[in-house]
Amino acid sequence: MAGSNQNIALRITAIYALVGVLWILFSDWLLCLAVEDPRVLTRLQMGKGWAYVAATAALLYWLVHRDTAQIRRSEEDLLVRNEELTVVEEELRQQNEEFIVAEEELRQQLTENYESRKKLFEANEAMTAILQASPVAIVALDREDRVVVWNRAAERLFGWLEEEVRETPFSLLHPDDAKDGKRVCASACREAVLHDIEGVRMRKNGELVSVSISTAPLHDPAGLNAGMIAMFTDITDRKSAAENLRESNEKYAELVNAVSGIVWELDVESFRFTFVSQRSEDILGYPAEAWLADPGYWERSIHPDDRPWVLAACRATHGEGSGRELEYRSLAADGRIVWLRNSFMVVEDANGRVKLRGVMTDVSRRKKAEEDLSMLNAELEQRVAQRTSELEELNRELEAFSYTASHDLRAPLRHIEGFSKALMEDYYDTFDGAGRQHLDRLCSAARKMGQLIDDLLRLAMVSKGEIIRRPTDLSMIARGIVQDLMVSQPERTVAFRITDGIKVNGDSRLLQVAMENLLVNAWKYTEKRKDAIIEFGVDEDRGQTVCFVRDNGIGFANEHANNIFKPFLRLHRTEEYEGSGVGLATVRRIVERHGGHVWAEGREGHGAVFFFTLDN
Repeated sequence: MAGSNQNIALRITAIYALVGVLWILFSDWLLCLAVEDPRVLTRLQMGKGWAYVAATAALLYWLVHRDTAQIRRSEEDLLVRNEELTVVEEELRQQNEEFIVAEEELRQQLTENYESRKKLFEANEAMTAILQASPVAIVALDREDRVVVWNRAAERLFGWLEEEVRETPFSLLHPDDAKDGKRVCASACREAVLHDIEGVRMRKNGELVSVSISTAPLHDPAGLNAGMIAMFTDITDRKSAAENLRESNEKYAELVNAVSGIVWELDVESFRFTFVSQRSEDILGYPAEAWLADPGYWERSIHPDDRPWVLAACRATHGEGSGRELEYRSLAADGRIVWLRNSFMVVEDANGRVKLRGVMTDVSRRKKAEEDLSMLNAELEQRVAQRTSELEELNRELEAFSYTASHDLRAPLRHIEGFSKALMEDYYDTFDGAGRQHLDRLCSAARKMGQLIDDLLRLAMVSKGEIIRRPTDLSMIARGIVQDLMVSQPERTVAFRITDGIKVNGDSRLLQVAMENLLVNAWKYTEKRKDAIIEFGVDEDRGQTVCFVRDNGIGFANEHANNIFKPFLRLHRTEEYEGSGVGLATVRRIVERHGGHVWAEGREGHGAVFFFTLDN
């Protein structure tokens, strides 16, 4: 605007200057050419000056007015243009704002679209990964039953690779499964979902596999049916397991029903039977269905006298969580009283319900036998008591007889010994050889008779009286006996091997007698050996302590091992080895009174060994 005004001022100034220059240059020259009178010329020049002022003023007015009007019109046009431009600018601003908003919305839509595509891509990748990683064979078919999806599990199950079956027709079931095949087709037409249709499919190698099929329809973006998806599960093992379970259940039922007792199960909460085997009808006359149908049947079947404590015991067993055995009377269908032995235990099933499970066995025969046995035992006890009384009386008579016999025998025996010694001392030289021999035999027989009486009395002594058990050191007893033997015959050379620390719990008085008989026996039968060895030791046999006395004497034939402990039984003549044959019988009686066992092993010419155990 400032530039336009400046142009107008310059134009007016230029026009005014041009008119003034032309007036000055040509007005005076024209006047001088026209007028020669100076006074007239002066007046004309004065008038010319006023005319110039008026003309220039008019010209200046016209120029300024014209340009001012033009400027005003331009300004008016400019104002109009400005208003129009303001409107246009406002419209452009609004459009620009709308454009910015639209651009922001477009950017957001693009961002959302990108995120959606990203999520869709990730979901598709995840779905593909899940599809391929799924252990279930998944197959998707289009509307023409052509394969569009075939995961790795399907490859493993059927044997075909995905590239081998893609875009090829695929039948869900084997042609033999016509019924289920029609059902699957019908459900596909109805767009229904099916679960666990069992059938068979053929693998690539021709094998048949049992499968469980679940189907669901597929839809395109328009919501129209685009095919179906099917999931196959190999149930070959399950079918085999089910068959095995069925066979096992049949065998279990056969075994349960073959059990001689009533196998049963009872729910503790309801106190009602949930299982009873068929033996219930054989034993009590009531079928298993009666037990299951009537909750109170079992209680009523128990004999009234036994019912309270039997029910209390069952409930107490539940509280204790342990098993129990009960014997009680039960009433059969025909009114008989049947004795039952009920063995049961507390268990918890898979659902957490507490059950009692057990077996009821008919023990009526045993109870009858026990009653008969009880009566017989009572009778036997009476007989035993009577017999014991008779035996005690007989023992007292035997003791009296033993005392009397020993006393009465010893009196004449002392006379025989006394007179024999008197003859030996006073008249021995007067006898001839035969008389002396007879006299020696008489003295020897008297000594043997005295020894026999002592041995019999000792055997009778160890067979009666109470055993007083206390810790006893057998090694110490053996050493004492050995010391006495070596003093009695110092001329003999015998190697003794006695194990230290052999201790038992027994009657030291009787064990002293037993050890004397065993060691004296070994001492006697090693008399003829210059390298005699006698050993007392101990072994372990299956956790039991076994003591033994071993020698390397003359021994004996092993077939006589069971007879040498009998009284008066001798394997050698008296002329060879002295003895009464009562010593080993005494050992046996002492060991048996201690709850033990004694035995011997021998070999002729190679010694013998005597073993014994004691109940400590």
